[in-house]
Amino acid sequence: MSAQERVRLALPGKGALEGATMSFLAECGLKVSRSNPRQYLARIKSMPDLEVVFQRAADIPALVQSGDATLGVSGYDILAEHRGYGDDLAEEDHLDEDLLVLMRDLGYGSCRLVLAVPETWIDVSSCADLWHLSGYYRTHRGRGLRIATKYPVLTSQFLRRHNITHCKIFSPHGALEAAPLTDTADLIADLTETGTTLRENHLKLLDDGVILRSQACLMGNARLLKQHPLALKLTETVLELIDARNQARNRSLLTAYMRAESFEGMRDACGRLNQRLKAMGAGIEFRMVNSELDGESAPDQYTLSGVAKVGEAAPQLLETVAVLRQAGATHINVTPLTYRFAQESVNARALRERLKRLS
Repeated sequence: MSAQERVRLALPGKGALEGATMSFLAECGLKVSRSNPRQYLARIKSMPDLEVVFQRAADIPALVQSGDATLGVSGYDILAEHRGYGDDLAEEDHLDEDLLVLMRDLGYGSCRLVLAVPETWIDVSSCADLWHLSGYYRTHRGRGLRIATKYPVLTSQFLRRHNITHCKIFSPHGALEAAPLTDTADLIADLTETGTTLRENHLKLLDDGVILRSQACLMGNARLLKQHPLALKLTETVLELIDARNQARNRSLLTAYMRAESFEGMRDACGRLNQRLKAMGAGIEFRMVNSELDGESAPDQYTLSGVAKVGEAAPQLLETVAVLRQAGATHINVTPLTYRFAQESVNARALRERLKRLS
């Protein structure tokens, strides 16, 4: 396979995003075989035609856009800064770009890009307050607000939307949280998961200061996906597996066995059971089929099955089990789901439709 035909998936090679991405892909049945952490190339045994290359997360959007990688996983914050816009321009078909967002949120790596100001600014809690303060600095101090960030494009766009133009945005070396403490900046725009680090450095979030919400995302090169059938086929496979895994996450198959004298009687009992569960907000609906005993259909034996979102809701699961028991159900089994395939992958279909529009 020539370099032009090679289908490459670029993954973060360092940091927290590396481990989370490897674990996520393994959950989806796409385990990456990497024997040495210093190794830059690897394979996915279940997809031998897909080559994995490890790079800095910050470099992955450029690699995918240039065509050096067909697919890539990175933080959406990095992608948005690279492209020069965030959620305010979510519709991208009209932009005629090679870089496509295939899945905006993969479900891990969550963080927020936020504006944070010193706690001592007790009168500043919103962007409107910051706008007033920027005018005060301009009039009484002869300069604009100094804002330290590693996301100058997204930050400047956000400030313009709030009419805050009297400011200087720069990207310092080292930890951003230290900039206000050392008086090299007045405030910062930085990533946070919980806000703990900001609070420990005596900074507070503005009430409406969330610039961007980010997770790990999957991106692809539109030109390569349009031109190479193998690249599109492999990408659709990846999307199918990720979709099915995400649909199965924290969900389990509940099965139970019940007796009834007739099909109609069992149907009525199942209907009453579902009504009660709906009133409880259990989020599960049971369906019934005839059970088999020793390979033969048992007319008075029925199997009820339904998919429940379990996850951290174990007490609610026990409430569902109690309702089943009261209805006469026995042998109630809970089986965690690995995949849950829909009639078709929503994201794979969306990709095909977008590629047609871009043709």
